[in-house]
Amino acid sequence: MSRSGIVAFAFGVPASLPSNRRISEITTRLARELNAIVYTQQDVELDSRIEVFRISEAPGQPPPSLRIARRAVNWAARWKLGELWIVAARPHLIRCLRDVQFAVIEAGISIQVHPCTDCLNCPETDWFCPDSEQSRTRSRKTWERRERLLRLMPFWLYQKIAG
Repeated sequence: MSRSGIVAFAFGVPASLPSNRRISEITTRLARELNAIVYTQQDVELDSRIEVFRISEAPGQPPPSLRIARRAVNWAARWKLGELWIVAARPHLIRCLRDVQFAVIEAGISIQVHPCTDCLNCPETDWFCPDSEQSRTRSRKTWERRERLLRLMPFWLYQKIAG
């Protein structure tokens, strides 16, 4: 049986937001179930008994999803992981999956990528918060406007701005 890893994407800043607390809870539970190691961001706080690797971040400048995906796939290759579970806010999950799957293909390695479906069962009120330091995660309307552009632009352009 191959070893599992989890890539957890924060949704907004700071860690105390309901969205990041929910992502932290789901990631902690899944890591325990799978005996998995985790790659994540600073605003996802996990149980100290879970082995966690974090992407480096400049204060106030969380990395783009594609950069997280690429670094996570490189990390997974170093640890010889056979599968990656993606934990992200429901509105962010499709793009996170796409970015991780792209990074796997780009790296030329064989890793299965799975969405964590627990993220789909959370109410929308867990995701959007007016207290977020990132304006794009304060409301669905603001998020959708930005997300629509990111999903529809040609991928070569997305790579330039998000990679």
